[in-house]
Amino acid sequence: MYGGGYGYDDFGVDRSSWSDKSDAALRRERRADGLFDAFLKECGELDSTDKSVFPVTKEIVGADCHLTSACYTSFRKRVMEKGCKVKRREATPAERQASGDTRRGKLYVISIVCPVHPTKAADAKAKAELAAAERKKKAAEAAQRKAEKEQKEREDRERMAKLQREKVRERYLSIVGEGGKDDELKHKQPSPDVKKSTLDTFVNVNVTSEALLQHAKSVHDLSTIDISNSIREEERQLMAELRKKHAKEEDELRSKMRLKQSGLIDNANTKYDDIKAKIEKECNKKVVSPSDK
Repeated sequence: MYGGGYGYDDFGVDRSSWSDKSDAALRRERRADGLFDAFLKECGELDSTDKSVFPVTKEIVGADCHLTSACYTSFRKRVMEKGCKVKRREATPAERQASGDTRRGKLYVISIVCPVHPTKAADAKAKAELAAAERKKKAAEAAQRKAEKEQKEREDRERMAKLQREKVRERYLSIVGEGGKDDELKHKQPSPDVKKSTLDTFVNVNVTSEALLQHAKSVHDLSTIDISNSIREEERQLMAELRKKHAKEEDELRSKMRLKQSGLIDNANTKYDDIKAKIEKECNKKVVSPSDK
């Protein structure tokens, strides 16, 4: 197997300077080139004025002249540069056997199509390239027209949707009066920046009851959300104040209880000292009090 210019392989061998075609493969490619040249010469000897003669198709490379992937690519490029086309099919079992090639991979039979007389191939190729460029240009123009049309349709839809929303708001306010104006203005959604048309003033927008009810529901839903958020914030503030107040009362109570505890312990210690003095006096025996430790 030949390296194909991929640098070092898994075994640390530098294949970067190796060819992707063996000597045997190159010999088969040169043979295929010769067969193609002979075919092209045959086509050149045909009557160039007789249009019924062309295109000419012929199988010129048999299964006994196997072209590797790299060789086939080079061969195909050379054929197309001459204005011809390449076709290949898998060889039949009989053709494989007749070729004498024992490789396990697929073998192919290659045919060449010469569409016009070789003397006119350059012109035909130029015309084909020009036609392809023209088709590409037309496709690009069609795509541009389609994009512009879709953009205009999208802008028209957005403009009409904005006009519809404005008419619904106007009708809604005329029904609910001043009492609902604050809620409507508070929850008015910002509209996207849409190009206006001079014809918008002449457009008759039908405001249905369903649209009005939907708008009223939207205003109502947003109002309830605002109420919930406001109550939660007020509750949070009140709870914070309550916790702060309770913390202060707890500190005062804790300090009072510590002071009471200290007083009671002092009284207990005094009582114990009195008892200890009496016992020592009676028994003439030293008793160690907690305060002496």
